[in-house]
Amino acid sequence: MRILGIDPGSHRMGWAVIESAGNSYRHIHSGVIDSNSIAAIPDRLWYIYQQVAGIIDADKPEAAALETVFFFKNQKSSFVLIQSATAAMLAALSRGLRISEYQPMMIKKAVVGYGRAGKDQIQSMVKKLLNLNEVLLLDRSDAMAVAICHINSAQFQNRLLKNAAPY
Repeated sequence: MRILGIDPGSHRMGWAVIESAGNSYRHIHSGVIDSNSIAAIPDRLWYIYQQVAGIIDADKPEAAALETVFFFKNQKSSFVLIQSATAAMLAALSRGLRISEYQPMMIKKAVVGYGRAGKDQIQSMVKKLLNLNEVLLLDRSDAMAVAICHINSAQFQNRLLKNAAPY
């Protein structure tokens, strides 16, 4: 299973393509889409769309997973963040990918085992699970965590379906 994980951001969007083989994970490719220098929001959204579509074309994930967008006190920031996430979703949909969304607490619990884990704990566990020694930006490690969460969730659902009694 090859998954594109996305950590939405209005100026910096983390992304990671992670593959699973049984109980292990393999880091395929990851990075950050930095649209901070693009002032006009429509141009920024188009840039995000193009970048995500290019990642999908290059790395051929089977599905996409995003962290759900939460709301800030600043409504304008929330609105731009939602638009950015939507641009990424549309790029995935345009390439035929199914999209799943996960709450931050669910991602933390799936990766660290504790729903209130800190960013440093998530980053440390992601590095262990993927056997990475490099320094990771939080945007990248968060996107890796989203992908790992989706893989765990999909594997769990598959086990449930496999073990379900036929009617």
